[in-house]
Amino acid sequence: MSTATSGTAVPAGDDQFQELLARARHGSGQALRSLYDSLNGEVAGYLRVRGATDVGVATNEVFHRAFSRLDRFKGNESGFRSWVFTIAHNLLIDEHRKRIRRPNVVAGIDPGRHDTSGGDVEAEAMARLNSTDVAALLDGLTESQREVMVLRIVAGLTLAEVADVLGRPVGAVKSLQHRAVESLRNNFHTNAYPITPSARSQK
Repeated sequence: MSTATSGTAVPAGDDQFQELLARARHGSGQALRSLYDSLNGEVAGYLRVRGATDVGVATNEVFHRAFSRLDRFKGNESGFRSWVFTIAHNLLIDEHRKRIRRPNVVAGIDPGRHDTSGGDVEAEAMARLNSTDVAALLDGLTESQREVMVLRIVAGLTLAEVADVLGRPVGAVKSLQHRAVESLRNNFHTNAYPITPSARSQK
């Protein structure tokens, strides 16, 4: 799983994570700050791309809900990431029920945050998603495809973590990603934006 780049990263290794989690549950401000810093940037980016009205307020609400329910969480670091993004996903559902609109802002995308396994074509298409045309390209996807791509690219989640967040089988998520990438690839060609292989896609 990719490590966070914002602030203080959660320590690598499950034993260290469990120790950090235990301290956070006991009210350690430093531990809570470490958990917050490890995911804050990706959560904010996800909320921004998915059309949150006030990203700062929404991000704080996600972590407020997570930290107030830490005793309910059971799992490892990867599970914690999935759990936090499930909270963010549900918060957006609540907000969108009150205010239904399509996302129209895309920012903070870093395609190098995680591996883009699935073949060179898929990796190359994913690598093009830092283009200024990304908003229009994502707008052409289905809602399910868009959600998968944003969680993969902006949030930096693995396929398994995205599956946890969306409550779908990993195979279904992989299929949605594949179809989304094919659609994006077609859009690149239709709009004369050739896909240039990235360094990562050739490794």
